[in-house]
Amino acid sequence: AWLATHRQDLDFVMYLDDDSYLHIPRLLRKLEEHNSPSLAMGYVMETQLDMSDTHICKVCERHCDRCQNDDWLKAFCENFPDMELGGCVFLMQQCRLFGQDEVGGDLVECVRKAHIDTLRLVNYFGSKSAPRWFLGMGWVFGRRIVEFLARNLHDLKKQGAADVQLGFWLAPLEGIDWVDMKEGHFHDYPMPGSTFSLGCTEQTILVHRMNED
Repeated sequence: AWLATHRQDLDFVMYLDDDSYLHIPRLLRKLEEHNSPSLAMGYVMETQLDMSDTHICKVCERHCDRCQNDDWLKAFCENFPDMELGGCVFLMQQCRLFGQDEVGGDLVECVRKAHIDTLRLVNYFGSKSAPRWFLGMGWVFGRRIVEFLARNLHDLKKQGAADVQLGFWLAPLEGIDWVDMKEGHFHDYPMPGSTFSLGCTEQTILVHRMNED
């Protein structure tokens, strides 16, 4: 809202996570290519909010049989009888990605809390799935979208993950020019355990998770 009011000459607004690094010349070339006031550019995601019913093969695509027959996984997920094995494993992966201890009790508590939070979000948004949204590593909005959000700021939903909120904010807006940057343009720094990790190339514009660890 402040930008729309005090920088009325703006063409685009970019958000960056605090551990994202940007190749500015490549970004500017991309903006010249997609010069639109209705631009929405980022790493596009289309996901379920509630993954409880997910089949294990959707979570372990490369090793489905191994996951299905893993005695430790099956024993662990018996703690959550209201979730399919895939839903349980998905939440386990999320807990591990965000640094939770893998020691039994702590991981059980993390998955339990994540499941409760998920059900709360489903109730809040009134949907088990989220409209198209951007990963929080970074995104660009054109002037028209910025002005729309500024006008409707007080009526927008503000609970839940900030990047998922974007999907619900943009859902009612006609004529968005979506530009998906997942094909090597925006990605995580190469690291084990990251679904979004890639090596840098001449296409790279944004690299996420660039921290001392």
